[in-house]
Amino acid sequence: MSAATSKYDGQVETVVGVLIVDEDGRILLIQSPKWSDKSLFPGGHVEYGESILEAAKREGEEETGLKLEPNYVVNVGENIHNPSFERPAHFLFIHVVCRALTTQLSLNSELSRFELVVPEEALKRNLEAGARKSIENYQRGVRYGISSHQWPQKSEH
Repeated sequence: MSAATSKYDGQVETVVGVLIVDEDGRILLIQSPKWSDKSLFPGGHVEYGESILEAAKREGEEETGLKLEPNYVVNVGENIHNPSFERPAHFLFIHVVCRALTTQLSLNSELSRFELVVPEEALKRNLEAGARKSIENYQRGVRYGISSHQWPQKSEH
C-alpha cells in the first residue's frame, strides 16, 4: 500500500461503482492498478451537488466510453483501509446497475483491462469483495430504491 497523500485523507469518501450490463446480459469487469489489479467495476467519486445516478452515469461513461442508462442501486457498503487499494481510504460505496446503450468500449488511462462475462463467470474471478456481493445481489434481483432531492436555496433577507 502506498503512503501517497490524497485530497481525501481523513475523510469518508462517497464513491459509485457501475455494474454495466450489455444487451447479451454480460457484465463489464475492469482491472485497475489502483486496486492491485483485482476485478471490479468502473467508478469513482460522487461530486458535490451530483446525485448518485448522475455520478454513476458520468463515471461509467468517462471510464469506458460507453453511453449508459442508470437503472437502480444493487449494493451499498463500506470499504475501510482495504490492503488491495493503493492508499489508506475509507469508502462508502454505492453500486449502480446501468444498461449499456452503445457497444464501443474505450477504457481511460485509469483502467488496465476489461472483460465482458456472464455473472456466473464473473464470480470465478479475483473480485474485490463489494463487487462480488453486488454481482450476487444482481443475480438474485436485489434492487434498492434511491431518491435524491434538491431543495430550493433559501434567500437571505
